[in-house]
Amino acid sequence: MNYINILGASGTKTQSSGTTSFQIYKNIIIDAGNVIKPLGEEVLNINHIFITHTHSDHIIDLPFIIESFFEERKEPLTIYGSSQTIEALKKHTFNDQIWPDFSKIKLINSEEFSLKYQVITENETIKIDSYNITSVKANHIDGAFGYIVLKDDSDSYFISGDTYTNPLIWETINTNKKIKSLIIECSFPNKFESLAQDSKHLTPKLLKDIISKINRNDIQIFIYHLKQSYKKQLVEEIEDLNILSNGGKILEDGDVIHLETGKTQSKNISHDKFDRIMEINNQLSSQVDKDKLFEMILSLTRDLTNCEAGTLYIVTKDRKSLEFKVIQNDPLNIKIGEKEKPVSWNSLPIYLDDGKENRQMVSVVSALEKRIINIPDVYNCKDYDFEGTKKFDNSSGYRSKSMLVIPLVNHEEDVIGVLQLINKTNFSHDDIIPFNKEDEDILKALASQAAMALTNSFLINSLEEFLNSFVTTIAHAIDAKSKHTSKHIDKVAKIANLIAKSIDKDKTIYKDITYNENDLKEIELAAYMHDVGKISMPEYIIDKATKLEAFIDRIDVIQQRFEIVKRDLEISLLKKEISQESYNNSLIQIKDDMDFLKEVNIGSEFMDEEKIDRILAISKYSYILDGEKIDFLSKNEIENLSIRKGTLTNQEKEIMNSHANLSFQMLSSLPFPKKYSNVLNIAANHHEKLNGKGYPRGLGEKDLSLEDRIMILADIFEALTASDRPYKEGKKLSEVYKILSFMVKDNEIDGNLLEFFFQSDAFKKYIHEELKPSQID
Repeated sequence: MNYINILGASGTKTQSSGTTSFQIYKNIIIDAGNVIKPLGEEVLNINHIFITHTHSDHIIDLPFIIESFFEERKEPLTIYGSSQTIEALKKHTFNDQIWPDFSKIKLINSEEFSLKYQVITENETIKIDSYNITSVKANHIDGAFGYIVLKDDSDSYFISGDTYTNPLIWETINTNKKIKSLIIECSFPNKFESLAQDSKHLTPKLLKDIISKINRNDIQIFIYHLKQSYKKQLVEEIEDLNILSNGGKILEDGDVIHLETGKTQSKNISHDKFDRIMEINNQLSSQVDKDKLFEMILSLTRDLTNCEAGTLYIVTKDRKSLEFKVIQNDPLNIKIGEKEKPVSWNSLPIYLDDGKENRQMVSVVSALEKRIINIPDVYNCKDYDFEGTKKFDNSSGYRSKSMLVIPLVNHEEDVIGVLQLINKTNFSHDDIIPFNKEDEDILKALASQAAMALTNSFLINSLEEFLNSFVTTIAHAIDAKSKHTSKHIDKVAKIANLIAKSIDKDKTIYKDITYNENDLKEIELAAYMHDVGKISMPEYIIDKATKLEAFIDRIDVIQQRFEIVKRDLEISLLKKEISQESYNNSLIQIKDDMDFLKEVNIGSEFMDEEKIDRILAISKYSYILDGEKIDFLSKNEIENLSIRKGTLTNQEKEIMNSHANLSFQMLSSLPFPKKYSNVLNIAANHHEKLNGKGYPRGLGEKDLSLEDRIMILADIFEALTASDRPYKEGKKLSEVYKILSFMVKDNEIDGNLLEFFFQSDAFKKYIHEELKPSQID
């Protein structure tokens, strides 16, 4: 989590306000105007201090930081600043007159000196842990700096330092797009413009002029260093000039700016828990599994508030109930809501049977009113119905007492859940005590982040569900184009998934290959999308069951022609133009020819030259229609009947094969999420071959991943064993293995994968569930 803790924000030291100091990390601060009071013992953690300049309001706590807890300090305190700043500190502060020169005093039991100075120059960047701090010249006193702070490679922010009009501010922000926030001083009201100029400070009018030169609309403006005597007037002038933008504000001591969300909150929680909250926020933001997230939210909030038990409710989709999701109780060893222990408790109705709001249940009221409810002892509370709680206590021997309830509100101001924490304990775990104001602040700090994490999880899961539904719907739409291949995609997905799971469990040739849940889902999605290009294929090609099939099977038209020929023969017989014997022989030949054409039309047999010659011979028949002599077979019919294997002509095969290229083009345009980034290749490569003779891209062995090879094998195996094709029977396994072995020999498919598959449980499971008994030889 990237944040700034405002230790001091005032331009004047008063009883209730401290001067400038910003904590950017647990051990790094910029300026030391107010450190001891807000940090207390945690000042011991401060090892790095960047000084903007040496005016007293920026260094007043500096001597006490090194002195406080000196005996416990293990690392030197390093002060960073310009040469003028460092020299002034040496001469006027740590000079053995104003304060001891700790740069000459060693740490206890160490050879290191307790104080170090590091001179930095203009535009120099200092890297500490994951932070890069870059100095920028400020228009104030000689050697004054502002600082740009960058954590990792995320958004950065610019602390101006005390300054007058300074072109470097807007020039830097206009060119550095990573800067998202400007933390800038504004000391005097507009009537003191002359004083501001002389003391090198800003007024609201001067600040407005600086902001107008920033050519960006995504910068948050945070203002500090207001002189307390003129604060009311300054606030009015800042508001009148509409200076604050994008959620910026006038900073107060104790504010915390969350750079990632742009939100600011008042920090009234103890510093020892602050980093813990930041750590929890990181954990919440990185978890997308909603079930794990449910458990994490409750566990982490219980941990921070030190309570025995708790419940997480989620608002149902119809927004009529609060559904129990996680229930935890340490003394009773109850952990319900884990995958092996689902919640079976009845939901809490948000509305009663008569349609009125349910004002009896404390969790429901918290959701309805979007407010925290803190109850010291539920047995003494008359505002809500706790009969269910008391009944649970009576049956379990537990005693529910203190309770803290907070709604989880998302970015659209909708309540998406409710947290209910029970029985806060003191550190000895002996006594149950009420939840305090700090606990409420902690939950406020976490609730929005928890709600954001839940919203993200719900969104990701809904997108996942949408993607799965969309893909399967498209796949079924493709299969539905043909009644003969209606289960092809489902079966290919099943085979590929079974093979991948077997590989994941294998301890032999694939012992180094593992597939997690996302990997398996990626393979499954690729299987469902592998024939997506067929959606544009003409049905008559996809569904072409016989060689002569178009909109109808034209073999029936040819049979009618034979009837015409038989009629003409009968007329010739009656006219005594042919003999009875010739007539009978002709009928026998016609029947034999018709049977032959019906047989070759099926397309299951390989067509040799002799059969093609016979088709050409039959095509020379003719018949008379409307007094005109007609060729018995058209060129198209001859071409289709002469197909040597299968039912498709070369042209139709090209159209059919183009589906793989179309699949590639269609899938290339889809923005698959990162975890499914390989769907494109796995799906589009299912007609590629190891020898480079496949299509559509002609990839070779070095280009095809194991997942590609799984899909290739699954597609071919399903096609060979399918028993729902009209032009062929499903082949026996011995035939399938023989064909696939020849393909291995020709370096078309992966031989190791083939052998592994035929020996695997995946193979056994599939053949017994999907093949006919007659195929399993």
